[in-house]
Amino acid sequence: RHTVTFSLVRTVAVLSWVAAVCVSAAMDECEDAQGRPHRCMPEFVNAAFNVTVVATNTCGSPPEEYCVQTGATGVTKSCHICDARDPRNHHSAAYLTDYNNPQDATWWQSQTMLAGVQYPYSINLTLHLGKAFDITYVRLKFHTSRPESFAIYKRTKEGGPWVPYQYYSGSCEKTYQKVNRGFIRTADDEQQALCTDEFSDISPLTGGNVAFSTLEGRPSSHNFDNSPVLQDWVTATDIKVTLNRLNTFGDEVFNDPKVLKSYYYAISDFAVGGRCKCNGHASECVKNSVGRLVCDCKHNTAGDDCNTCRPFFNDRPWRRATADSANECLCESDSAECYFDPELYRATGHGGHCRNCADNTDGPNCERCLDNYYRDQSGNRCQPCSCSPIGSLSPQCDRGGVCACKPGVTGEKCDRCLPGYHSLTEAGCRQCSCSPAGSTQECDVATGQCRCKENVEGFSCDRCKLGFFNLDPHNPQGCTPCFCFQHSSVCNSAEGYSVHSITSSFTNGNAIAAGRTPLPRKLPGPSPHYCSSGCGVSEKFLGNQILSYGQNLSLNFRVERRDHRLSAEDLILEGAKMRVAVPLIAQGNAYPNENMQTYVFRLHDSTDYPWRPHISHADFQKLLQNLTAIKIRGTYSERSALSAGAGFLDDVSLVTARRGPGVPARWVEQCDCPQGYQGQHCEQCTLGYRRARPDLGAFSPCEPCSCNGHSDACNPVTGACDCQDNTAGLSCERCKDGFYGDATQGSPNDCQPCPCPGGATCAIVPSTREVVCTNCPTGTTGKRCELCDDGHFGDPLGQNGPVRSCHKCMCSGNIDLNAVGNCNRETGECLKCVNDTEGFFCDRCKEGFYGNALSTGPGKRCKSCSCSPFGTVGQQTSCSEVTGQCECLPNVAERDCSACQPGHFNLQSGKGCERCNCNPIGSTNGQCDIVTGQCECQPGVSGLHCDRCEVNFFGFSSSGCKPCDCDSEGSSSGQCKDDGRCECRPGFVGARCDMCEENYFYNRSVPGCQQCPSCYGLVRDKVRTTIPLFSATEEIYLFFFFFNNHPADLDRGLMDRLDTINNTLTTQWNRLQSIRNTVDDTGAQADRARNRVQDAESLIDRARQELDKAKDALSKVVSRVSVVMGTFPVGGMIIAEAVCRTSSPPLEQESPTT
Repeated sequence: RHTVTFSLVRTVAVLSWVAAVCVSAAMDECEDAQGRPHRCMPEFVNAAFNVTVVATNTCGSPPEEYCVQTGATGVTKSCHICDARDPRNHHSAAYLTDYNNPQDATWWQSQTMLAGVQYPYSINLTLHLGKAFDITYVRLKFHTSRPESFAIYKRTKEGGPWVPYQYYSGSCEKTYQKVNRGFIRTADDEQQALCTDEFSDISPLTGGNVAFSTLEGRPSSHNFDNSPVLQDWVTATDIKVTLNRLNTFGDEVFNDPKVLKSYYYAISDFAVGGRCKCNGHASECVKNSVGRLVCDCKHNTAGDDCNTCRPFFNDRPWRRATADSANECLCESDSAECYFDPELYRATGHGGHCRNCADNTDGPNCERCLDNYYRDQSGNRCQPCSCSPIGSLSPQCDRGGVCACKPGVTGEKCDRCLPGYHSLTEAGCRQCSCSPAGSTQECDVATGQCRCKENVEGFSCDRCKLGFFNLDPHNPQGCTPCFCFQHSSVCNSAEGYSVHSITSSFTNGNAIAAGRTPLPRKLPGPSPHYCSSGCGVSEKFLGNQILSYGQNLSLNFRVERRDHRLSAEDLILEGAKMRVAVPLIAQGNAYPNENMQTYVFRLHDSTDYPWRPHISHADFQKLLQNLTAIKIRGTYSERSALSAGAGFLDDVSLVTARRGPGVPARWVEQCDCPQGYQGQHCEQCTLGYRRARPDLGAFSPCEPCSCNGHSDACNPVTGACDCQDNTAGLSCERCKDGFYGDATQGSPNDCQPCPCPGGATCAIVPSTREVVCTNCPTGTTGKRCELCDDGHFGDPLGQNGPVRSCHKCMCSGNIDLNAVGNCNRETGECLKCVNDTEGFFCDRCKEGFYGNALSTGPGKRCKSCSCSPFGTVGQQTSCSEVTGQCECLPNVAERDCSACQPGHFNLQSGKGCERCNCNPIGSTNGQCDIVTGQCECQPGVSGLHCDRCEVNFFGFSSSGCKPCDCDSEGSSSGQCKDDGRCECRPGFVGARCDMCEENYFYNRSVPGCQQCPSCYGLVRDKVRTTIPLFSATEEIYLFFFFFNNHPADLDRGLMDRLDTINNTLTTQWNRLQSIRNTVDDTGAQADRARNRVQDAESLIDRARQELDKAKDALSKVVSRVSVVMGTFPVGGMIIAEAVCRTSSPPLEQESPTT
């Protein structure tokens, strides 16, 4: 048996050959780029993918156990259940052609050898492809070991015989009667099946592949296109795999069920590589109306496999397409039918003769067009010439379908007149008679009516439309619109005007970019900026340029570099509150470059000259009539204008006109003005007319002057009439001031003088026709100005006495000027005083107020007295008119009697204020609360009059009282005696009762001071005997002090005194030693006392050292004094430590100390 490695090498070689075939045959279309037919094939596919396979045996019905073959004896096998009813455990034939995923393997599986699956019992797996395919390979991947013997069969049509494709067996001669590993010679039958034992080894136990290549080992495979035998050999509609004998280790002879369950067939993938068979005449297969797979045939072929010619395409026999020729079926005609003509075939080599040629063709192969027909550009159809019988010379056209035309006629069919001709007849077309200045040189082909320019009319386009003038051949619109300040639509060319140009040139071509010399004005860059008058576009180009309408503005221009960026606003015109702009390249101008070029812009509103925004010709003329700015863009790059994108301007020129000799300027208008207008452009109103809207200037319409018969003329600009007959107004429509009447009646007596004093104006009441004065002199009112006006007084007509002119009421400024009736109109008495004033002239403050009623300052003139009802006599509300002082009760102060005098209180009594009577020692300042009378006391002082100490305070004095501060535990109460000493409880002493008495101690567990044990009494008695030693010690220190200050006064008697003291101290030391022995006997309670005695000894030692130092000092001063100092204890210190300590607070001690 051969090794698995050799088998895999063979398989890889076969698959590589298949891939090469796929690449070489990847032809998806049946025609090349030029439309020529060539061989085409459907794509290479796995024809078995998802196609149902019929298996004659499958495990799982009923469920059965199978075991995985391991190849080792004595090893426990892994066994599983195959159950057709369980989706997780079934292994149906559908798994043969599903998607093969190595990570999630599925497989078909047969019953085991235990169920009788073994030679001679065979299992068939049948794959029905549904159509003929050109098979390239058949591949099987086994989930178990490969069978010992199996075969592959095919058939070329449904119901046909099964033809063996290949045998695989370890016993070829015994099983299939075939030579093992035979081969085919050149002259042998190439459709015979071979047998090989190459894939019959039991190893591998799983995953073994078997790949069968249909053409491998076939001698004619290199000439496949010319080998019908091999073409039939690779054709198959069905594939069948017959599994004849299982591969075993030979242990099945023992009939062990476990062993028999481990032998079965299992295949995980069944693949068939090939192409849908279309014989090279189709690139794809599709399903027909009944759902069957058929070829989508091309090359005029038909049939499921494109194996016949379509009806009538029998100019030659059907052939399979090859790499050299498509072998398409031909008819060579456009006929619906044809027949084979032997004579024609002998003569030409083509036997197809067409009948009833279609598409207007004729000839054996319908190869030519009928008479009066021509072949179209595709060369496939003949089209009628359709030559016009009137305009053509002949019904036959040339090969391009173009007819021969009569004079003046054009068109492929000679069916229309040439441009400039009209009226097609048997004689041809007549030439148009159009004005070259007003027409496009074309006319209506039927009527001869010329096609006029936009502003021209007439049959021959020889006159301007209404509102236009100056028929000009150079004007694309033909005529120029009348301007006439929009007052007239009738105008003609004015006489006496000649062509004139406003120019501005530069000596060296100044740059108009930012910051370039010698530019007169530097523009900061680099963003786009515009140059106007500062760059040579001077004021002479501006103003009224209406005569330049329709003419050219030209300039020479270049840029420094080519990396420029144009905009929609390279040239801007501004005027009459309007603004239009164009790019440089508009109106056919070239892109700017480094060379100076001329740019021409026509000042016209036509769409051919796209000024944006688009405005009407009337607005364009209005803009030019008041041209305020011409702006030319100066920078054309985003870079700094100092280095790139600079523009250079030169030779600016604007074509206009002026009066005088020269080339006539026919575009200057002379308006035919309507009534009321005059001037060349109807810019003035005639006599007797005026501007209806003076703010519009010359654009305002003129209307007749209307002066109501009181004037014969008016101002033509403002429209104001020169009014007579005491009239006034723009149209003399009213009487002038001082007169009344109806000025619109038109008679000289329309206006009469007003019956009012002082020349006051008047008016007539329409309902009563009564004359009423409307503008009386200041201070008067009434129908005849007979009354004084409100706020005035007098008698202007003397109705109640002598005449008194009206004067303004004098109310000292204390009235509301917006009020009515402030004063008496006859006497002048003020009636409505404000600001809390009263009097004939409102000149004094009213009752309850005070101040200066005549004051002109910013403050309030009269202020309220606001007297306090508690502090004022009799609760009066009045006060002094000047000072505002209220009359106060006794001991009451302030202007409004609202406070007590210092040292007084109880204002609320209404009887005056009472004296505080504060103690001068206990109070701070003698003042008291104004309501309660409580004096302001020193610290620690209390009482209404501050005459006693507070509780627990003592020592009444001018500085206040001091707190007793008695200890809460040691004192019997918080109040102390006058000297500040507290009353102590038994066992406590001290000014605050905060210390324990001698031979008492403080114990936290028991309240109060506890008496020391009896032993301490002995110590106390001894201490008392040593108290006199304190005075002796004091004398020693005084001696030292005196000695340091008066060493000369030291004598021998003093030294004796020191010896005596030293002896006394020695004696007392001995006594203390005896006391110490007694204390030691007290036991454990005297431990702390022992420590204190030791401390006393240390103190005595220090005192002895001090005495030694004193002795040395004395010996140095007085050499005759020689004192031998012995032990010198300081008795005062011993005493201080020998008694119960009483100087510290009891709370800091826990037990008695010595």
